[in-house]
Amino acid sequence: MANSYITGDIVMNTNDISGMANYRQLHLQSVRKILITVEVLDKDLNTIETIQGLSTGGNISISSESLLRRTGSLSFTLIDYLMPKKDSLLWITNKIRVYVGIEDLASKDSSVTHFCVGTFYITEPNIDIDATNRSISINLEDNMMRWEQEELENKLVIEAGTPLHTAVEELMRFYGEFNISVEFTDLTVPYKLEFSEGDNILSVLTKLRDLYMDWVCYYDVEGILHFHKMQIQREDGEPVAWSFIDNGDHITSFKESFTYKELKNKIIVIGATDEKTGLTPRAEAKITKDDSPFHENEIGVQKKVIADSSLSTESQCDAKARYELFKRSTFQERLDITTAPIYFLDGYNIVEIIDPTTNRPEKFIVDSINLGLGVGEDMSISTHKLYYDHFEADSSLEKSREVADIVADGILNKGWLSLSEKRIEEFYGLVGSGSKVIVRFEKGSRYGTTAYVTGYTSDSTQTLTVDLADFESYGESGDTGAGKAEYSDRILGHETVHILMNDVFGVIKTINMPTWFKEGSAEFIHGADERLKISILDSGAINDEKLSSIVQLATDMLNTNSWKGDNDSYSASYLILKYLDKAVLTGKSMKDVMQSIKASKSTGGTAVKDAIVTNTPFTKYEDFVSDFKNNAKAFVKTRITLNLVGDEQDTGSIGGSDHRGSKPLNAEDVFDNSTAVKGVALNNFKVEFDKP
Repeated sequence: MANSYITGDIVMNTNDISGMANYRQLHLQSVRKILITVEVLDKDLNTIETIQGLSTGGNISISSESLLRRTGSLSFTLIDYLMPKKDSLLWITNKIRVYVGIEDLASKDSSVTHFCVGTFYITEPNIDIDATNRSISINLEDNMMRWEQEELENKLVIEAGTPLHTAVEELMRFYGEFNISVEFTDLTVPYKLEFSEGDNILSVLTKLRDLYMDWVCYYDVEGILHFHKMQIQREDGEPVAWSFIDNGDHITSFKESFTYKELKNKIIVIGATDEKTGLTPRAEAKITKDDSPFHENEIGVQKKVIADSSLSTESQCDAKARYELFKRSTFQERLDITTAPIYFLDGYNIVEIIDPTTNRPEKFIVDSINLGLGVGEDMSISTHKLYYDHFEADSSLEKSREVADIVADGILNKGWLSLSEKRIEEFYGLVGSGSKVIVRFEKGSRYGTTAYVTGYTSDSTQTLTVDLADFESYGESGDTGAGKAEYSDRILGHETVHILMNDVFGVIKTINMPTWFKEGSAEFIHGADERLKISILDSGAINDEKLSSIVQLATDMLNTNSWKGDNDSYSASYLILKYLDKAVLTGKSMKDVMQSIKASKSTGGTAVKDAIVTNTPFTKYEDFVSDFKNNAKAFVKTRITLNLVGDEQDTGSIGGSDHRGSKPLNAEDVFDNSTAVKGVALNNFKVEFDKP
């Protein structure tokens, strides 16, 4: 078998241009010694085998406009372990990653730098055997091929108002794709999107990408999915990846073409009229740069009006107008270059060349590439010339980033997750397994869903999503200005319970637990007496009618697992957990309840019921429900200490003096941020931040 290792430097994603000068020198050597290396990868992108010296040629094509960005082919000398059969290296379950290595002839040890040119699925292997030759060729398509093949089994609905990045991330994670890089944005899905059974995932991604026109979606050479706004419309958006200006530029030929037909300096976009309001979204974009040769002062107003019924918001119309102006406000100069291969160039990279029409250095953006992998083969590059316009900075995005930094600091240095984790271990006995938690951010409406946790049945990774609209906070506890019950450390302390439950019990069992138990447990860890008071007080006193309503709501939850999701629902679930904690047998605690659930082989709902029976005096779950229904009102009035006219001296947390603690814990003390270990987000999880 061929060598099973790669020697020398490996260059993967070259968005980082720190080593570009050295890469340039390697490519400008008068003589190149190249080596094609193929890594065979399993489904998790782990290397199974490395093949060197067997490739006889091939090509890679790159199209920046297509979601399926990279395609190609590769041929090998046919050896038995390359035959298309089960357990061979080129079997259907494997992927391959292709490198082109360049030897540094100036180095003492002739070191080789390997440039990754793509990670691919293997498609359509073809065998060619004659009297003098045995070869196999394989067609290659990047990871986007999977989503062209994978179809929806059930109808998919993405609700209006869903943040764009959330829609993409949740879709990908649901289908088990965690190698993703999705840009945070304030943009949302403007209207309900519905996809039918049998639609492929690629059609969903295409729709999400095209909602705002100036976004791109593709897999990079490493097999990581990117979804982000194009940066090339700003002059400082992207660095020059390669300059063809100096001597030894390797260009063998180029062809330039122009068109005046679609030249426009003003774009007006009109969306669909809202039937309810009668309003029609509208936006316009025009060249504002005075020195542009296409400014209206130079050539008059060249206008294009676009009516598009798929656009329902001004944000969509604005994005469409800017994108169309970007495309049309030029001569549409196209430059086709033939050059010696430059192995790290990619779609939407910027190259620099002396434009023969101006005799000045000009920038062009790469539209497509065709790269030959054989000895002596050329690279063909299609580009178009870049003209920049001025766009306003997105101040709302800058504000979002500022708030995200506040939250990240609270998590890393003030214990906004870890202090709750410690209390969960102390009073619930739940300890994390060391799996990954990704903290991600979205921008919704204030006083909506402040934060939520998502677990996945196919992977142990979880995401904690924070709505930045509700987290602009200051001080140790994170005072958001919405009251002490909404301190940031308490909100995130609540979510930490969901993280632990998903991890310890498993996502499937947790999903099947009654919502009242999950939410009540999360409220109980930090205390929710303030919320309970909102539900049952009237003019500074307990209102019997309101209290009866909460008890009845809680009883309905216990009987039917119903959940409305409003403030009273959370109050009712919190009340059940407080009642349960007082009802457990002497010598037992909520730790025992949680342990019974963990050990149970039953589904989540049955496991909770059995745990209540096992750890309380009740012989049947229905007896516990009946006891709660008959005695919960008295329990609130006699066993729960509420400050009816001011702030709570004890929030009602399981760790406070109202329950199993030795001293009262108020809103500031319930998670004492001064005791947090700086730099530790969670003790028993790996935490990553996906910041805007």
